[in-house]
Amino acid sequence: MAQGNAVLFKALGKIDPKQPYGTELFNALARLTVSVAVEAVCLRLNPEGRGIEVYMIQRSPDDTAYPNEWHCPGSVMRPGEDVADVFSRLSMREFDGAKLQWRFVANINPSKRKPEVRGTFLSMVYLCVLENKDGLRGKWFPVDELPQNTVGSHRTRIIPVAVGAFIAKSSNF
Repeated sequence: MAQGNAVLFKALGKIDPKQPYGTELFNALARLTVSVAVEAVCLRLNPEGRGIEVYMIQRSPDDTAYPNEWHCPGSVMRPGEDVADVFSRLSMREFDGAKLQWRFVANINPSKRKPEVRGTFLSMVYLCVLENKDGLRGKWFPVDELPQNTVGSHRTRIIPVAVGAFIAKSSNF
C-alpha cells in the first residue's frame, strides 16, 4: 500500500475541495503537492512623481509561514476555480471590494535554492491597477524602499517581474 492508510484516505475523501481547508491541513498538503498561487501586484506611479509604488499588506503576527511580513496580496487557486474566481475572492478579502484591473505578466517557477516555507508554489504574477479607495488595510511602498520584513520571494522575484512589465507596457495597460 502507498504511504498512509485507509483511515487517512477515507478522511481526505470527505474534504470539500471548494471550501477553505484551514491552516493545518493546507500546510500539510502544501508540502506534498505543487500549489498554484495567484499574486496580485498592484503598482502605481507615486502621486508626487517620485517613482513606482507597490501596494502590500502585512501578515498577522500568528501567521504560520511569514508572521508580520509584508507581501503583495494573493491566494492559492482552489480546485475548480479559474483566475477570475481567485480575483473575486481577493477583491473582497484583500481590497475591501475595490475594483481591480489585472493582466498576466509571468509564471515564477519554484526556486530550489530558496524554497517556500510551506511547500512548493508556482506563482502566477498579475500586474494590477487598484481603484483608489479609502479604508484599505495595506500600504503603498516605493519599490526601491520595501520594508525590511518583506516576504523574500516577493522582494526578489515577484515584485521585480511585475515592475519590469509595468515599465515596458505601462502605456498599453
